[in-house]
Amino acid sequence: MPALSVHLNRDRPRDIDAPASYVADGPFDVALENHGQGSHVHVKLDESLSRAARLREDSRYVEPEATARIGVDAQPLSEPVTGQLTVSAGYGAETATIELRIEPSRAGGYGIDVDETLAKPQSEAGIRDQLDAETLGLLTLAAVALLAAVGVSVVVQSAVVVAAAAFVALVALVGVVLALT
Repeated sequence: MPALSVHLNRDRPRDIDAPASYVADGPFDVALENHGQGSHVHVKLDESLSRAARLREDSRYVEPEATARIGVDAQPLSEPVTGQLTVSAGYGAETATIELRIEPSRAGGYGIDVDETLAKPQSEAGIRDQLDAETLGLLTLAAVALLAAVGVSVVVQSAVVVAAAAFVALVALVGVVLALT
């Protein structure tokens, strides 16, 4: 079960070190980790949280160098509830307030539909057979560039132009191969 960790007597007697906020989506524990002498601790939910959650016990004596847990049961919710959880030690001499948000339970999943088709790998042949508009446009552009290069090399009949046409043909061929893989 998830736990909200609260450290007691870490720096000085009756010191409470707690996070500023905590989010739960169901029941959780408040783990009171004592780093010093024994301490009496009281935990309280504000009015808004009291409607959505219930403490299994509201106070506990935590032995020296020990950890005690106080359970928090959450009601099934349709909307998140936010409020304050207060932890006090030394009969109220020290307090810490934690912004607590209880969200609807995700135990039923996150709304992602999974069926048996997700387990089957897609075949590469099926992907290659489906040419999209971008691939068709690239192939058309390569064919036009190749035809233009051949046409210019036939008309001009120069070694430099023939070499340039061969280069364009090579680039077009590489582009087509890359487009189909």
